[in-house]
Amino acid sequence: MPELRAATASRPDAPSRRALAAAAKLALLGAFLGAAPALAQEGELERLASRLPARELGPAVHGGRVVDLAVHPTDASHFYVASASGGVFETVNAGTTFTPIFDHAGSLSIGDIALAPSKPEQLWVGTGESNNQRSSYWGDGVYKSEDGGRTWRNTGLRETQHIGRIVVHPKDPQVVYVAALGRLYGFNRQRGVFKTTDGGATWQHVLFVSEKVGVVDLVLDPRDPETIYAAAYERLRKAWHLDGAGPGSGIYKSSDGARSWRRLMNGLPEGEIGRIGLDAHASEKGVVLFATVENLNPRAQEPEGDGPDAAAAAVEGAADGETEAEPALDPDALKEDPALGAWPGARQEAAPQRPLGGEIYRSDDGGETWTRTNTRSVGGSPGYYYGQIRIDPSNPDRLYVLSVPVHVSEDGGKTWKADGASSVHVDHHALWIDPKDSRHLLLGNDGGLYVSRDRGKRWEHLDNLPIAQYYAIGVDQREPYHVYGGTQDNGSWMGRTEPWRAVGVTNTDWVAINGGDGFYTVVDPWNPNTVYTESQFGALSRIDVATGERKGITPRAPKGETYRFNWNSPIALSPHNARIVYFGGNKLFRSLNRGDEWQVISPDLTSADAQKLQGNVPHCTITTIAESPLTPGEIWVGTDDGKVQLTRDGGQSWSDVRAQIPNVPTGTWVSRVWPSSHVRGRAYVSITGYRDDDFRPFVFRTEDYGQSFEPIASNLPSGAINIVLEDAKNPDLLFVGAEYGLAFTIDRGERWGLLRAGLPNVAIYDLVVQPKVGDLVVGTHGRGMYAIDISPLQGLSFATRGAGVALSDLRTLVMPRRLSNMQDGFDGDLPYARRRRRRSSRSAARSRATTTARSSRCSTRKASSSRRWRRRSAAARTSCAGICSAIARPARPRKAKRRRARDEPASGATRSAFARATPS
Repeated sequence: MPELRAATASRPDAPSRRALAAAAKLALLGAFLGAAPALAQEGELERLASRLPARELGPAVHGGRVVDLAVHPTDASHFYVASASGGVFETVNAGTTFTPIFDHAGSLSIGDIALAPSKPEQLWVGTGESNNQRSSYWGDGVYKSEDGGRTWRNTGLRETQHIGRIVVHPKDPQVVYVAALGRLYGFNRQRGVFKTTDGGATWQHVLFVSEKVGVVDLVLDPRDPETIYAAAYERLRKAWHLDGAGPGSGIYKSSDGARSWRRLMNGLPEGEIGRIGLDAHASEKGVVLFATVENLNPRAQEPEGDGPDAAAAAVEGAADGETEAEPALDPDALKEDPALGAWPGARQEAAPQRPLGGEIYRSDDGGETWTRTNTRSVGGSPGYYYGQIRIDPSNPDRLYVLSVPVHVSEDGGKTWKADGASSVHVDHHALWIDPKDSRHLLLGNDGGLYVSRDRGKRWEHLDNLPIAQYYAIGVDQREPYHVYGGTQDNGSWMGRTEPWRAVGVTNTDWVAINGGDGFYTVVDPWNPNTVYTESQFGALSRIDVATGERKGITPRAPKGETYRFNWNSPIALSPHNARIVYFGGNKLFRSLNRGDEWQVISPDLTSADAQKLQGNVPHCTITTIAESPLTPGEIWVGTDDGKVQLTRDGGQSWSDVRAQIPNVPTGTWVSRVWPSSHVRGRAYVSITGYRDDDFRPFVFRTEDYGQSFEPIASNLPSGAINIVLEDAKNPDLLFVGAEYGLAFTIDRGERWGLLRAGLPNVAIYDLVVQPKVGDLVVGTHGRGMYAIDISPLQGLSFATRGAGVALSDLRTLVMPRRLSNMQDGFDGDLPYARRRRRRSSRSAARSRATTTARSSRCSTRKASSSRRWRRRSAAARTSCAGICSAIARPARPRKAKRRRARDEPASGATRSAFARATPS
């Protein structure tokens, strides 16, 4: 596997990039010409498309959700990082470089990773994230590697879907326990605790509570591995509602190696209990157990006013050392958790009582009795998304609870401070404490991976993990073009696609343009400095990326009415007039002046199902919008409750054509509508049944404005489809982005092939073709962005596949020459070369002299007949000539500088931030 260098997602050097493109061009040309008559054969499309190389664009600067860590027991510099949807990475040098080792497994959604303590080259990976998010995706069982991750074998448990924990016996690597949560969006029996005694060849279902209750955590007694504790968890998510608690949640114990179990009750709460996390510690005094419990039972009536009870509560808080206000609840939690409060669009009779919240329990007698240690809520917020507690191996009174902040206690859980990681990204999911030096910590959260050497006072972000989780992407029309996208919990970003340095695209080529959770990011094709971005539930903004100016332009409902917006609300610009913006809520909004004013051009286009509207997740909303490139006013809309709506007169009248789509359950989420740019009346629709536990691929085509639909999924593998896209140049060339990767067809859906192109088997959420250069830009939910030159595919069709095929050449990327006074192999401070510096007259004169000498050397090189210069391509010679000309050219007149300044930031930090990605 290729390594990922620090501070960049990928850095191929110039010769290898050029050689790769040239070799791929020749191989692809020969392969297509030689195999054209047999294109319809099974696997032929995949074989041919494998010669199309994918360029990894990153970014790695902000990371993504890290859910678990596994560290070698004798070498702390050798560890493994599990990401929520990007697979598993290994480092052998404490994070200087990372290597992906799980890219071709059946699922890159990871729940847990574990090493065998007695045989650390044996790795176990449980697929399917356990954090219960709307972006937590299912797995296909448990994988095992006997050689440190070089090869993998699926050992079964494929229907468990989500794995909470894997625990390997400390002395016998053949004995392994798996905590299985089961389906997130439905009930099934494949949940509870599973055990193998033969290294995964067979599994025993040793603990089953019910089809509603899974197990999220496991811990072995440190002194007696035959004693096991399991945290059962009852939860169910629907597209419109999350039920994150129930009476089935609790702690179970086995004292005989999982042959029998009993529920522990003495001192533990019952009723509406959410997620539970466990940890154990062995010391000279015995074994101590700690549990973090999300108690969603309503608390008793709290004292009001300034009476003695209120004063006592204030004193109690001061005695606990809590001088700051309790952390505010996560906005996402308020929208989803019925016990935390109502989101603004929910129709509820009355706000529920405040829950008891996060509780910490301790047991010193093997779980027979438990005592609550905390007096104020710790953790949770919301509990379904966190649930980890860790004991310092060197001090059982030092505890960590992972939540929005990291809570720390130094007195066995009596008092807590939310300052364990105050200078890093929030939302924490994984913590490793070095057993040999408890000052050394590794922390995984929604922003990636962090390391501390002083027990959490200061942290270093390891920003070389390309695990960005994109929801939606966009491109502009510059040369070279830039890409844009919105990410899970890391905002919206803009980045370059072709490097201006020989080291390739790096983290410094990416710029944050908006915060929050990022989603649709749409660029004005007339003015690339104007970008529309959306954060969760309809927070729409228009941003000038040259100046950093931001304006909120969300449509406002009139008095007495409430608009509903999806978590990922769609934005679309009219292909006929870029000043016209469409935005989707439960109605369709149109602006004729770039979002300054809005018109409502539809009724409620959803089912407005009363039962679904009572849920605690906004639902019955628009998920996708597209206007026909051929016919102004022909607009297609899809919704999360299964509607496909069409207007052909700019919104004056609408028709729901969903009933014409065959063999799809009513109410299934519409992921994308795509009107054709070649034939009037033709459009494509993709539907995802993931949120209904239906993993069939749904892709359809209509030729008559939705009066009838033909299924075109044909031989697509099982898996939810997130997008269908028609190529703008070739009407027979289609792409789909699915949870398992990228597929394409050259015959409008008769036969599909997987377009791997060096891509991992990662979920693909969005696709867009940059029309000028023919790049397919791929937005993944777990591994950032990729670009693939699809120009050879654009010349293929089912009409010509049996005859000779004329192919377009792959585009050759030529790295720019470095402008450096140092020798060729030295980068120096080149990444900072664009910083503006004041220079003395002496340094300016010295620079002019150096420039003159350099220009002379380039001229000499051009005039020479050296073998090296003759080998250079025409494009490279042109590039060097342009550089030489620019060096020798005198300064631009003042008038030209003023013209250029219109597209540059005004001054200060804004200029330095945007200069890296905005060409002058």
